[in-house]
Amino acid sequence: MPFLKEISIPTIGFISIWEINESVKELANALGNAVEEKTKAKPKKEIHQLQWLASRLLLKKHFDKKNIQLHKDEFNKPSLFIDNTPYHISITHAGKYAAIFSSASATVGIDLELIDERILNISNKFLNEKELRLIQKMGQEQPKFVSLIWSAKETLYKIYSRKELDFKRDIFINEIQEPIKGGISKLGSAFEIDIHYIEIENYILTYAYRKPSI
Repeated sequence: MPFLKEISIPTIGFISIWEINESVKELANALGNAVEEKTKAKPKKEIHQLQWLASRLLLKKHFDKKNIQLHKDEFNKPSLFIDNTPYHISITHAGKYAAIFSSASATVGIDLELIDERILNISNKFLNEKELRLIQKMGQEQPKFVSLIWSAKETLYKIYSRKELDFKRDIFINEIQEPIKGGISKLGSAFEIDIHYIEIENYILTYAYRKPSI
């Protein structure tokens, strides 16, 4: 099976990435009943079925022979239980890739985005003035870095885990070099964290984690 890679984040957890080259039938047969889910609604489009199955297979691969339960709350945020022990999890997919980020100790977020120059046409909808100035310095690499900011904001949105965030007003990126510096500022919820990224072919994968306050 084309499992691509697993990245260990010391003291935090792991990231797993799957490159999808199989059919829906092949993935479904490989997954079997390894992952229990209360919500059995599955996507209808083939590409979404492939992504859905691949993300669950990543759980099966890492937690082999354990009881795996995956649930979602009212905000559609997933939660994971391994042998009844709670874990944090974030799931993402784009094109032929699916990825997960799981941790027993920190809230996590992960996002995959295709680098596409068409994102420049909508960049003013989610980039604030400071971010626009950062992007203007990037020349021909603007599509990559606008995609990077969008992905980083999606990752922060997943860590926040609640609705009603304005990507332009409430989520900010201060630096776009590794690690990316960004955060959220909305009413009583404000924090800044590092967001990391890697490139996979013409895709950007961003991820971040936030340990609970002491």
